[in-house]
Amino acid sequence: MATVSDKELEDLIGKCSAWIPKAMEHVGCSAPIDVTSAACKRAMKDSLAMLFAESFQFVRFQTEKLKKLKAELSSTKSQLIENQKWVISLQETVIREKEKQLEGVETAVKSSVESNLKEQFKSYSEAAAENVMVCSTEGLADPATLKKVVKSVVQEEDRSRNVIIFGLAEKKGENLEESVQEVFEEIGLKPTLQACRVGRVIKEKSKRPVKVSLSSSCAAHQVLSQVRKLRQSARFSEVYVRPDRSEEERIQDRLLVQELLKRRESEPNKLHFIRAGTIHSKDKPAE
Repeated sequence: MATVSDKELEDLIGKCSAWIPKAMEHVGCSAPIDVTSAACKRAMKDSLAMLFAESFQFVRFQTEKLKKLKAELSSTKSQLIENQKWVISLQETVIREKEKQLEGVETAVKSSVESNLKEQFKSYSEAAAENVMVCSTEGLADPATLKKVVKSVVQEEDRSRNVIIFGLAEKKGENLEESVQEVFEEIGLKPTLQACRVGRVIKEKSKRPVKVSLSSSCAAHQVLSQVRKLRQSARFSEVYVRPDRSEEERIQDRLLVQELLKRRESEPNKLHFIRAGTIHSKDKPAE
């Protein structure tokens, strides 16, 4: 297909630009807007004949170039359509590849999750074997027994994030979490927490225990490692913090706390505290 070069286009523009003022001069006009049929009638016959001949040849040659331009435009449009089709095809290929990659990632993640679940279940089973009394291997094979064992281990894991506060004054309409934060700030900590009272109100001025849920077992351990500082606190010397225990362990703790309170009343000149499940007493430091 023949094409129109840049030089041919420049020649066309140049000829048009040169012919317009020449034609205006022959018909006696100073501006293109003045070139009218009346103005052309005033021109001499020879001048009009020359202009017509030039115009005819000019239009003839430029018609061929316009045909070439039309063909080029049509070809360009066709090429553009082909390019668009190619781009669409490429996009579809990319989408298919991404879908394959996503399927691969999904399969890998699913496999990883299944593997982790198996490992965690295995660790729970091992922990249960160490911490739960099991009569025989046949008992573990029973689904109901196994479910109970796993539930016990999971509950133990959940309790590791909790601590129980005893002796914290209880008020009507209290902001419990704010009160707990004040206790922890007394020992230099400010953890993220949720708190609630445990048990029913038995008497008007009761001090029900407070169950505090922390962000992790590490946060709970950090609190428990610092609670001894409360013994020197002017505000919270009667408040103490214990790990969250099972129902059986809580009963034992309650009895231990009751005994601790009795000792504090009977021997106010000494410091009484619980350590490793035993009540300890020592003389108060001289003021």
